[in-house]
Amino acid sequence: MEEADIKQLWHAYDLKLEQSLQLNQKIICELQAQKAENNIGAFRRQQIAGLVLGILWITVLLFFAFYARANLYFAGSIGLIAVFNIFAVASYIRHLSLLNGVNITGNVTDAQQRLAAIQTSLSNTSRIMILQTPLWCIFWYNQDLVRHAGIQFWVINLSVVTVFVISSIYLYKKLSYKNIHIKWVKAFNENLGGKRLAKAMEFLKEIDEYKRES
Repeated sequence: MEEADIKQLWHAYDLKLEQSLQLNQKIICELQAQKAENNIGAFRRQQIAGLVLGILWITVLLFFAFYARANLYFAGSIGLIAVFNIFAVASYIRHLSLLNGVNITGNVTDAQQRLAAIQTSLSNTSRIMILQTPLWCIFWYNQDLVRHAGIQFWVINLSVVTVFVISSIYLYKKLSYKNIHIKWVKAFNENLGGKRLAKAMEFLKEIDEYKRES
């Protein structure tokens, strides 16, 4: 066999090998993209459910606040709780808007940035929602109770309210995304849907690496 024939065979073999590698990379990218889409889709459904339930819950809260508006303690507490939930619903809408702009088959970096923004927003929203907790300790107050309650009542109730205020402020500070390295903080964020976003970002990272290699 001539040297030229051998070179030609080697060239043909290299070409087939390169085509095979490109095909494998394409298949892997498609599989990773599908996995990312599945996780993003699951998170989207979760946010839609939160949006619908949130709107219903706000409606109920505002109804009771208006119906019992004569009781300033009840109406004020429930009204503020409704404000917190309106903020949460607005966050769900923002998350869905960001998700609609995620194009896995397009700019991977842009998709990662959008998912990272949602992760941070998800964490901040949950932290802010915790701050409403003390309001649930006082919503049942009324004018007669405040006027005639004894010292023992105020000592016990204000102690409970103080504990909830301190606890909610502590959790607000501790649950920041910068503390994601702490196991229980990470678990808290993952249970809110952050785990699916993190998985989607991992798959996108792998896709980006394959594209760079190719």
